[in-house]
Amino acid sequence: MGNRPKSEMKGEKDPRKSKAIMTQEGCTLKIDSLAVLLLLFLPLLSAQITPVFQTEVPFSPLATKEPLERGRVNLQPGSVSPSPSLSPSMEPSEEDEWAPAEAYLYNGNATLLALANCSRAYRLPGLQSVPVGLRPFLRPALDALTNAANFLNMIFQANDLRESSVTEDMEWYHALVRGLLEGDPLIRRALLTFDAQPTAPRPQLVLRASRPSSKSQDILLQDLSSTWELLHPPPPAPDASWFTALKFPELSQQAPSLSKRVLLNDLRTMDTPKWGRGDSYVTNRDGVHWANAPFLECEGGRFLPGWLLTLSTSFYGLKPDLSPEFRGVIRVDVILQSFDVDQCAKGEDWFSDTHQCNRTSMQCEPIRGQGFRLGQYRCRCKEGYYSPAAAAQDINKENGCIANASGFCAPILPVCLPCWPDCLRCEDGSPCRVQEDSYLRAGVLAVQGFFMLLIFISMLVAYQFRRSKRIRASGLLLLETILFGSLLLYFPVFILYFKPSTFRCILLRWVRLLGFAIVYGTVTLKMYRVLKVFLSRTAQRVPYMSSMHLLRMLGVIVLTVSWFLSAWTAGVLQNRDRNIPLLITSTTSNGQGFSLCDLDRWDYMMAIAEFLFLCWGSFLCNAVRTVPSAFHEPRYMGIAIHNELLLSSTFHLLR
Repeated sequence: MGNRPKSEMKGEKDPRKSKAIMTQEGCTLKIDSLAVLLLLFLPLLSAQITPVFQTEVPFSPLATKEPLERGRVNLQPGSVSPSPSLSPSMEPSEEDEWAPAEAYLYNGNATLLALANCSRAYRLPGLQSVPVGLRPFLRPALDALTNAANFLNMIFQANDLRESSVTEDMEWYHALVRGLLEGDPLIRRALLTFDAQPTAPRPQLVLRASRPSSKSQDILLQDLSSTWELLHPPPPAPDASWFTALKFPELSQQAPSLSKRVLLNDLRTMDTPKWGRGDSYVTNRDGVHWANAPFLECEGGRFLPGWLLTLSTSFYGLKPDLSPEFRGVIRVDVILQSFDVDQCAKGEDWFSDTHQCNRTSMQCEPIRGQGFRLGQYRCRCKEGYYSPAAAAQDINKENGCIANASGFCAPILPVCLPCWPDCLRCEDGSPCRVQEDSYLRAGVLAVQGFFMLLIFISMLVAYQFRRSKRIRASGLLLLETILFGSLLLYFPVFILYFKPSTFRCILLRWVRLLGFAIVYGTVTLKMYRVLKVFLSRTAQRVPYMSSMHLLRMLGVIVLTVSWFLSAWTAGVLQNRDRNIPLLITSTTSNGQGFSLCDLDRWDYMMAIAEFLFLCWGSFLCNAVRTVPSAFHEPRYMGIAIHNELLLSSTFHLLR
């Protein structure tokens, strides 16, 4: 007491303690203010964060058709271990329990599936209609199920077994349910249930025949009448309501597919039955009830490999009024592991149109023989697209997929880039057609147009100086005709400047051949006139051949050529109706294509006719070389004919 300060004894506050308390309160206020600011700026900070996605998570078609029943959308098929965030004392969630089953749908690895724990069977969610190809695949199982149901229909309807006990003929039913497994190797399990009372929720007898494993040929027969609740669990179990749905059908459910048959008995040769005529009802494959989706069976806390699908049908006895009366259900679970899933198919089938191929640039191609697995397809580039050289990857050549570390085989998704315009097929981005040199084409067209302009000016000059001796000696009409034919011979270059077409190919022949006939026909006829007048060996005076007379002879030549071209045009149009095109596509030495007019036998006939006509002109040139001429016109005409003969022959031989 004596050592304590007086201020403390009197209840006064220590100044140092007061200062410390004030400092703590100030820090608390600063921390609270900072927390408020962080809460205000939290949306802005989160908006700047770039999310990191897992690139190896495959596309899940289970989420595209309909969300999973438990809200699970993204899944990692290759992972079978539980989440590391769970402590050993925590039980795995339903998502972690079913993750191996979902992964098995992608990788088909039975070893990884056997390591996972389960509490009940797993059914695929979001599946509705049965695939079209599944019915032919399960036809033997459907026939075995239908035949067994009709066998029981005949027994219960043809005999008075309404009040009798099923235990009296138990061996028959044992043999029947065992025989179902022998009806088709795809049947893994068969169940036979007998109904006791019309309103009873559970059957009187439940027999199950199953194989211990898919590779075993042994058949295990069990009587599960006392464990009906475990065998027929409530929804959403995968095998729920397969019995009650057939015994107590809903109003919207389709009526059972039954056909009435008349039974006739020859009482003279049979002791039983005692009636000669009766009625019976039989079923068919359309009366089989299909489960909504496949499931994986859970037995002993482990998943059993192999996807199963439940098929069931009911059998009937007769009421006192001879109407059908429900007596029980036959069920089989068939193995779907060898049934190929087609994610490329269109329609409402299982997993249809759930591939990841780009709809614009790719086409999906399913890989056959892979069984009930997802991701078994290839993406190929459509016409007009190409895939560049991809980097070296671990590609499974047999399955056409890329394997990751978890064993999941993801489909190869190429990068499809558009080809060069107007290219239907290509291997890279280079042009597949010859690129036109616009400057070169324009230069050739300009030179050609310049010479055509000179010819047109020559026609005007010839007409302007028509009274000149040189022009009068040659003949104005014949000279103008030669110049007009020369214009036609220059015109094909203008036609070839534009993009080739069937019409332009036909027009090219007409212009070329008519121009040739007019030019060299006129020149040849002029030499023929010189030869006719000056080298006649008759004593009589030969009448002079006027220009009009030569033009009439030229008209005959042009008419003959026109008839030939008309016949050729008719043949070309007829071949077009027969899918024989006049316009074809050729390629250069480096593989680039270009369009051109096709050459057929008619073109060779045209070339031979031109050659023979020029040979006749050359013969006339040699015949008139000694004829005197004031302006040496025969000499120049001979040079023109021999020049055309040499150049045309060389061109046709090279082509």
